[in-house]
Amino acid sequence: MRHLFLILIALTLTNCSSSKDVKEAAFLYYGKTQCLGKCPVFDMYLFEDGKILYEGFKNVDLLGKHESYLKEEELESIKQKLKEIDFSTKEKLKRDIPNTVLKFKGKRLVTQNNEQVKALINLLSKIKL
Repeated sequence: MRHLFLILIALTLTNCSSSKDVKEAAFLYYGKTQCLGKCPVFDMYLFEDGKILYEGFKNVDLLGKHESYLKEEELESIKQKLKEIDFSTKEKLKRDIPNTVLKFKGKRLVTQNNEQVKALINLLSKIKL
């Protein structure tokens, strides 16, 4: 019984770290954080091969983990829009407004109303899962 317990713990730790490694391999992370109201909360990871990992947490149509793939032209459009974004931009964030979080090439942008990310967010919101 004790050995079974140790094996289960080892498998759990392995699964958590491998999931983390997979997500770190994503070229783009896009997520929305909570607010004090009914804001959508989710994580989305995009990979170079077009793979998408999505997890909806709260106030979204699609709850839970889902996987899909982008068409090559969709992926290229997203990459083009990423080139237009200045990830060094800093913004004063308000407490009750959800944050949009983007991570790309080791850079992180947290924004609530950044005009330069609107075209990218529009493309990302059209992804069919």
